[in-house]
Amino acid sequence: MIIVEKRRANYGASYKKNGTCEFCKKEVLDDQLVKHFKFKYWNVLACKYPYMDGNLMLIPKRHVTHTEKLSAKEWAEFPAVLSAVQEIYLKLFKTKSFNLMLQIGKESGATIPHIHWMIIPRPKKKMLSGWNVFQNFYFVTMDYKDLLKRIAKEFKI
Repeated sequence: MIIVEKRRANYGASYKKNGTCEFCKKEVLDDQLVKHFKFKYWNVLACKYPYMDGNLMLIPKRHVTHTEKLSAKEWAEFPAVLSAVQEIYLKLFKTKSFNLMLQIGKESGATIPHIHWMIIPRPKKKMLSGWNVFQNFYFVTMDYKDLLKRIAKEFKI
């Protein structure tokens, strides 16, 4: 898969530069938080540099770098978080299909050392012909702010 999103390379630059966790910063939470969700142990953020349209992130509120460090309470709440995001995808993107991705550690491609599941809606592909030169390209067309507005409008936040 080839992802075309011009700002993606900037992600994680702050951590590399000054060692602060983006997902623990109040200004990042204020900017990217999906306010529809009210979970005790998890935040849902709109991905500022998405892999694809509708990309959300499931992030523990507590700074955690590896899954084995998640508490039993955090693990117990996770299925409710995942189900709630699936509800949004069904309403906004008319799909029950999605990708769920977790990268742990720099060598895996993780840019922020705070675990975060990327969840991406996958509506049915539209093929223009039997063979399409662009079939493996995904152009990001929806800004994270647009996604937050669509969610707020759908759920009357």
